[in-house]
Amino acid sequence: MTDTSFMGQKNMTSDRAGSRLKSTLFNEFSWIWAGTVALFIICAIVAPGVVRPAAISSMLPFAAILAITAVGMTIVIQMRGLDMSLPGTMTIAGLLFAKIGFMTGSTLLAVPLTLAIAIGIGIVNGLLVAKVNITPIVVTLATNAILLGAVRSVSGGSPMSAPKALEAFSHSTLLGVPMTLVLAVLFIVAISVITKRTISGRRFVAVGANPAAATAAGIPVLRYQVATYALASMCFAVAGMLYTGFIGSASQTAGNDYLLPAIAAVVVGGTPFSGGRGSVIASGVAALFITLLGQMVLALGAGTSVQLLVQALAIIVAVSVRYLPELFQALRR
Repeated sequence: MTDTSFMGQKNMTSDRAGSRLKSTLFNEFSWIWAGTVALFIICAIVAPGVVRPAAISSMLPFAAILAITAVGMTIVIQMRGLDMSLPGTMTIAGLLFAKIGFMTGSTLLAVPLTLAIAIGIGIVNGLLVAKVNITPIVVTLATNAILLGAVRSVSGGSPMSAPKALEAFSHSTLLGVPMTLVLAVLFIVAISVITKRTISGRRFVAVGANPAAATAAGIPVLRYQVATYALASMCFAVAGMLYTGFIGSASQTAGNDYLLPAIAAVVVGGTPFSGGRGSVIASGVAALFITLLGQMVLALGAGTSVQLLVQALAIIVAVSVRYLPELFQALRR
């Protein structure tokens, strides 16, 4: 091999490595990291109390719970769906866990039973969407209405106290890190590895990107679509149980404040509604971004309505920023 050909191969390898690095650092999911750092800096200037250690410590558990719901919503949106049953699933899971825990006297038994019920809810959603071909938003809105009715029946119209074991777990820390945050990171890492590094994950992405092509390739599309809604419901249930333990009671409105922020976290994180593409890691970081943004707005004296307006503006900005890399590439040509 001549020196010229060797240098040519070396340059090609270097160019490929550079292209991979650029695609990793500058893509539709990467901007949320810079945006979150910038938001911390802005908070330190206009609302310094928000970024004090005590304030961050109290904020992280709620950001972690939002991140878990955002993970579930991300995989559904990757499958070209939208799960509006998040509030009902999250609320009923907290109530069922509290009720089963007190009836059996065992939180270890309450956890799998609650998760099994949540998975059953997700399977029903998935079958109605994939098998009966009902629009996802219609199916999940109907499911949410049924679940909210079940919440009234289970709770009897009053909140229930959380089991002490769950309350202790939700408030515990691991090396100074809130256990809810540790659990959220485990969820994010596990699902990210599964979707990006396994055969099943690549098939999941293929089904979300083009169900017809996936069917032609022999992929069991129905199985993946149903499993997606089941996994999302499990995420919502875990978030509901953690929320119940953290606030110390299972309320009838636990999940109401998480639907819009969860969708906002997914969109701000860069996952498009077109299916296939997505990043649960970016959604998790966006959950921190959304939570911190809400805390900053409240610290500045604005009400809940302004907070919702700011979240809506964040979604608009996120959708616009997503197309900046394509715009820069077009200008360079």
